[in-house]
Amino acid sequence: MSNQAQQENEQAKTLEGSKKQSMAASKKPARPKKKKPTKPTGFKEFETLAKEILEANDGSYYEWLHKQHQDIILNFNVQYQKQITEVANQS
Repeated sequence: MSNQAQQENEQAKTLEGSKKQSMAASKKPARPKKKKPTKPTGFKEFETLAKEILEANDGSYYEWLHKQHQDIILNFNVQYQKQITEVANQS
């Protein structure tokens, strides 16, 4: 192989190596796995009892739970309306 061919071959290898390095550097680091939230002690018993009571009264546990959640959200928004407005105006 001629001197020029060897130099071109070495340059091609160098380019391949630098491409691999740049691709490896551009990969995002893996995110750590999120911890699954734990339920409070006695949650399962409370949930079962609530389901039984609501179903005995022809109600739905999930509809009741949704209503409770909505009440919390609405009360939170009303309670902190001034702060929420200030933060929104700053954006």
